Amino acid sequence: MTKKELIELIKDFQDDADVVVEVHDTTLYEDLYDFTIDAVSWTRTDFKEGTHKVMTEIRLTPIEHTRD
Repeated sequence: MTKKELIELIKDFQDDADVVVEVHDTTLYEDLYDFTIDAVSWTRTDFKEGTHKVMTEIRLTPIEHTRD
């Protein structure tokens, strides 16, 4: 995946979205990887203050290479 491809995929996300790299039960090596990209949002509630804030994340999950 190139920088241009990544930027194109995430251009519509909020500028203050956190970026998370998820790795599930896999071993990654120094290499070039493509990613799946997921948007996650939730509402953070401060019960003391009575406020709500929408939080967002961009989750990047490396696509593991298949072995031939």
